[in-house]
Amino acid sequence: MAIAIIATGGLGRISSSADDSGNTVMEVEVSVDDDPVLGDPNAPITMIEFSDFECPFCKSFFEETLPQIKSAYIDTGKVRFVLRDLPLPFHEPAASKEALAANCARDQGGDEKYFLYHDEIFARTASNAEGMKTADYAAAATKIGLNVAAFNSCLSTDKFKDEVAKDLADVTALSQKLAEKYPQTFQGIGTPTFIIGKTDSSGTFTGQVVSGAQPFASFQQVIDDLLK
Repeated sequence: MAIAIIATGGLGRISSSADDSGNTVMEVEVSVDDDPVLGDPNAPITMIEFSDFECPFCKSFFEETLPQIKSAYIDTGKVRFVLRDLPLPFHEPAASKEALAANCARDQGGDEKYFLYHDEIFARTASNAEGMKTADYAAAATKIGLNVAAFNSCLSTDKFKDEVAKDLADVTALSQKLAEKYPQTFQGIGTPTFIIGKTDSSGTFTGQVVSGAQPFASFQQVIDDLLK
């Protein structure tokens, strides 16, 4: 599910090298912004996911691979996992509404409630822009212990529209830089896309780009190499 997005601005610089198999390894300097964090904020490795709640590959990553990463690296204090929004145009309006809803959960209960609501969205959706049923938004909020009236008000006023737009703008800038660096091969940024690197107290870090719902072993290799 690739999206090529071209604009000005910048997430940072991009460089490339080759791994032991001769495959191109892209690196990019990226900001964690002020987005939700799962795990120890001082963990030595940071892993950003650019995600779309309606993307079936994001759902696959959530169901099959994230639990393994969480058990091996997040719960053990080795990785902090940051979620940034990338609702794709062909998944609208459901993708953006779900992103807004998760941010409304965070508004009440911080990162813990954000990820609880994140989990509820993926559990309640079939992907590909079908979206949650209208009643599910409040039901999910109730299940994780939110004030439903406050949640509904937040969602109905699009309170975090600018926050989601900021993530989209950053991905647009990243896409432009990739297109400039790899004009013959770059075909766009898809969901999910991950950037994994060593944590930097500045809020930015240089990380390796991993595209798609890769198996656990692919993430394990990148993370273990960084932990050496």
